This record gives sequence, structure tokens and C-alpha cells, in this order.
Amino acid sequence: MPIYEYKAIDGAHCKLCKGRFEVRQGMNDEPLKTCPQCGSQITRLFSRPFLFRRESLSEEETFDRYAEEERELSGLDEGFHEDEVWE
Repeated sequence: MPIYEYKAIDGAHCKLCKGRFEVRQGMNDEPLKTCPQCGSQITRLFSRPFLFRRESLSEEETFDRYAEEERELSGLDEGFHEDEVWE
């Protein structure tokens, strides 16, 4: 489901609509006309889309190679400490 941004038009507003706020709605749902908390007039904003493109890494750019180089630069002869789980 897409996330739409809204903002109060004018007048009194609550904590939610005094700035931008997000609402998850279906693409075919009608845009909200009033703030869900205070009832102020709101308008839906046009947001920039988020695009993500990932290119595959070459053999020289793999994590193992970077980890080894970082270990050498940091002087960590024994490597990195193992991850700990905090409960």
C-alpha cells in the first residue's frame, strides 16, 4: 500500500497536522479531507518517488575484501569481534 503525505491548509491545527504527516492508504481510496485528530482541513501533497537501483559488485568490491582491508588499516590483527546479542 502506498504512503501519502498530508499537510494542514490553514487555520488551527493539532500536533499531527501542523507539519507534514503520512497515511498509508490504498491507491483507489479517496484522499483525506480533514485531519484524523482535530478535523482541520488538509491537503494531500505530491511527494518525490523513491527509486533504488543496485548494481552488482565486482569481485574487488566484495565485503570480504573490504573487511580484510579495514582490519589491516585499523590494526586489528585478530579480526573483528563477534557480534553479541543483547537481551
